[in-house]
Amino acid sequence: MRFKGTQETIRKLRKLGHEGENKIKQVTAVAANELATKAAQNLSSYNDADPTGTIAQSINAKPKNDGLIWTIAVNQVPMGAYLEFGTGTFVDIPAGWEKIAWEFYVNGQGTLHPRPYLYPAYYEVRRQYKKDLKDALEHLVRQYNSIR
Repeated sequence: MRFKGTQETIRKLRKLGHEGENKIKQVTAVAANELATKAAQNLSSYNDADPTGTIAQSINAKPKNDGLIWTIAVNQVPMGAYLEFGTGTFVDIPAGWEKIAWEFYVNGQGTLHPRPYLYPAYYEVRRQYKKDLKDALEHLVRQYNSIR
């Protein structure tokens, strides 16, 4: 998922060369790990959803593309998706998440109520991620301007 404004900030950071790339990687790594942690905490807050903690413990952040991109994975497939979106008539899919949810559709039956944990964490963390990227850009620009 992508969100407005961030791509432009990343483009500007990349123009600052190696230091800009490193800042993108650092900020993205922190955000990805924070998202995985918050998702696990959210899931754990539902007493009946994951009683053994197996699914929450399976949530992790993995770097791709040399750390510029990160994937948040829930290794307990498909149960993690069923908890996130629900099953049968109880399915509740937030806008923009349809493609992900559709991957786990089986037959439209089931009685599991949704226990959203991943997408609430995503929406919470993305605000801070945007801010941290902009702060990193401003810091590097000030640093470069002070050298000149």
